[in-house]
Amino acid sequence: MRFRENDVFPLDNSPGYLLNLTVREISVHLARAFKAGGLELTPQQWALLARLWEKDGQHQNELAETTTKDRHNVARILALMERNGMVERRPDPDDRRLQRVYLTDLGKSLRPRLTAMALEVLEQAFQGVSDQDVRRFRGICRRVIANSSIHASAKEE
Repeated sequence: MRFRENDVFPLDNSPGYLLNLTVREISVHLARAFKAGGLELTPQQWALLARLWEKDGQHQNELAETTTKDRHNVARILALMERNGMVERRPDPDDRRLQRVYLTDLGKSLRPRLTAMALEVLEQAFQGVSDQDVRRFRGICRRVIANSSIHASAKEE
């Protein structure tokens, strides 16, 4: 066994806790950067915009899945983004029960500015970390996610 009790406790040594803390700190830093830039935008809204920049016109459920957010929270966040003019929801032409989400001109126009802000936050967060270590970190995260997904799926069966 790779992990022993004194490897992960105190909690500050736990890889899960450290990953959670890392995500929280970067999210807080990103929210502050948006606010300092005069934008009323949350990291959750940023994630939805980023997924829509990758592929516009996704179903709400698809957005929830690809951002790993609860679909009810996604619906709430999208409603706010729609009121702020960043997105619009339209019924799916093939299945009126489903909603597709599209970027508005405003939502599209925010991409260069928000992307620059997000890149600056990441540069600051990874200051002193080599490019090789960043690539290794991405690989490790992907492996942990894959391992966790496999084990979670096995327990559901």
